[in-house]
Amino acid sequence: MVGAPPSVLVVRSRRGGALLLMAALIGILAAPLALPQLRWRAQAIWLLATGRIPDLQMRELLSFLRPGSEQKDMQRILASRNPYAVIRVPASANAEKEAGAVLFHAQCASCHGPDGGGGEAPALFGRELAHGNSDWALYRTIRLGVPNTTMPPHPLPPQQLWQLVAHIRSIDIPHERAKPARELLENARRVSVAASELNATALPADDWLTYSGSYSSARHSTLAQIDASNVDRLATRWIHQFDDVSGRVECSPLVRDGVMFVTLPRGRVMALDAATGHTIWVHSEPVEVAPGGEGPGGQNRGVALLGDRVFYGTWDGKLLALSAATGDVLWRIQVTPDYPRLYISGAPLAFGDLVVTGVGTSKLGGRGFVVAYDANTGRERWRFMAIPGPGESGHDSWSGDSWQTGGGGTWMSGAYDPRADLLYWGVGNPKPDFDNSLRKGDNLYTNSVVALRGASGQLVWHFQFTPHDTHDWDSNQVPIIADRDGQRRLLWANRNGFYYVLDRDTGKFVNGVPFVQQNWAERLDANGRPVLLPASTDVHGQLMFPGAKGGTNWWPASFDPQLQLVFVPVLEQGMVFFPTPRSRPTDAGRSFYTAVRALDAGTGRLVWERRYAQRILDGNGTGVLSTRGGVVFAADQTTFGALDAKSGRQLWTIETGGLVAGAPVTYAVRGEQFVSVPAGGSLLTFALPAASSQ
Repeated sequence: MVGAPPSVLVVRSRRGGALLLMAALIGILAAPLALPQLRWRAQAIWLLATGRIPDLQMRELLSFLRPGSEQKDMQRILASRNPYAVIRVPASANAEKEAGAVLFHAQCASCHGPDGGGGEAPALFGRELAHGNSDWALYRTIRLGVPNTTMPPHPLPPQQLWQLVAHIRSIDIPHERAKPARELLENARRVSVAASELNATALPADDWLTYSGSYSSARHSTLAQIDASNVDRLATRWIHQFDDVSGRVECSPLVRDGVMFVTLPRGRVMALDAATGHTIWVHSEPVEVAPGGEGPGGQNRGVALLGDRVFYGTWDGKLLALSAATGDVLWRIQVTPDYPRLYISGAPLAFGDLVVTGVGTSKLGGRGFVVAYDANTGRERWRFMAIPGPGESGHDSWSGDSWQTGGGGTWMSGAYDPRADLLYWGVGNPKPDFDNSLRKGDNLYTNSVVALRGASGQLVWHFQFTPHDTHDWDSNQVPIIADRDGQRRLLWANRNGFYYVLDRDTGKFVNGVPFVQQNWAERLDANGRPVLLPASTDVHGQLMFPGAKGGTNWWPASFDPQLQLVFVPVLEQGMVFFPTPRSRPTDAGRSFYTAVRALDAGTGRLVWERRYAQRILDGNGTGVLSTRGGVVFAADQTTFGALDAKSGRQLWTIETGGLVAGAPVTYAVRGEQFVSVPAGGSLLTFALPAASSQ
């Protein structure tokens, strides 16, 4: 029933459409337009009437906008202008899947098979549906049919059409059928990643094997099929809609040999077919979610791959090893018993025969650490405490017993240099965030990068970006390893607003300059320590830049080694900080903007900027991705797009219909390049049309 892509057959009666539009507008004008519920509906009707919402008829829109409609998220169509990302199977139709099954067997089974597995017409699961996998795509294909094929239109009432879609959705959920398609299972069984391959991968190509693509964490792919000349022809290849997503989807998928691994909030891991988005397996771990540190709580940013295993952490402090082939649990370790003070939100990093993770520290305090486990057995091999205890170097940088609950979260992934066996990991801010009355001193190793011996966890060197932080400027950014003319560097755009270049063998400060507006430090001295400007004691507070969210945050940057440019997602926002911790910093309703800035890797000099619109709500950003094709992929709120790597010129954008909170990745399957990014409750994947990708 759902086969080759149909032409867009939307036969409109101009007279009828005009009458419907006129009736709708008269009804709206007769009511007070000041009501927000009416205002956004009028805007939606205007967008459709002026041709800015595709593949939706006026009578359908009016039905979805009426009081009591089961389409609860229609207001999102103002931003997305994309019915495929907004319109869902109504709850009543989901409750009537049995009626849909009866309709299916009467009208569709003779071609598609009794179970939807295919016959004279293609299967309805285990493959990419040619006209899209979204609910609205299925609805339209059933209703309109497929021209020049045996698939006819089905002029059924809307409720029956939705019942059919609900039934097809039910047979496309892996746990409701015996097993996924055999080919997908075979692909998953072949997944294996050798430690030697990870060591040898300087930059990612067909596969995306670590959170940032490779151990260098450059987030720069060598793929170039999609380039600055053709990226404007990118089209949605598939959309995977997640069921029951609670919280932001902040993961970066990993891809190996055409199999994609995705994490969702509250402990879910999925293996998908990277070419079609179809589910291979799902593992759901029971997770207790209590308020934590960064973000809304419960989020998870990804997995690690090593051998035939998938590793991931959970918000309530567990680390698990799963079979890449089946999703079965191979081992499960409680990393910390101190939940909810400590939790896990970042992606682990695997190297050698170890898997390494950090932890976040909540507002309750806690003491952060980085810990390594044997990848085969789950046995702990070493643990580095981010706040030194009595008798350890740096312990005297804390006053009294403040070190015991001093924070130092390690919740983002690190980078690894296999040649030197050095692991570089960022450490967060001290606790309490803004009250320094009981924690005098520099508070090591908070707001630092620590270089640890990979085999033992021994501290080799550290560099502290913001001693004795009182602004929540943690250093939970992903380090970037870079080489140039024999110089072994570590690049770091820090939350405190300064961009740093360090010698990665010694930790020696090489260079540092502001990359956003800042007014807290006069300069950095010869050792990279900030020379502070006088702090205000005015009870009304002091407007300082950057604000508490920082000049950047956890959002990973990328590095193009050919152009020697670092692409940084930035936030230009000031906040009022008060001399007493009883008053939290506030933006006081001031506007701000986000941007992507290209910095010269060696000097931090601004080369170009792509600035997004000013706003006063939601100062969150996301990571970026660059490629050898001369493209930088980045997002602003719900808009995903591509920039020219040399100039910052906007080359392509698409409205996703959901907040883009995770960083994009790129990979190739059978010689075709894809770009994937999570948005709202979906994973969107793009590719060039077939003729453009040759």
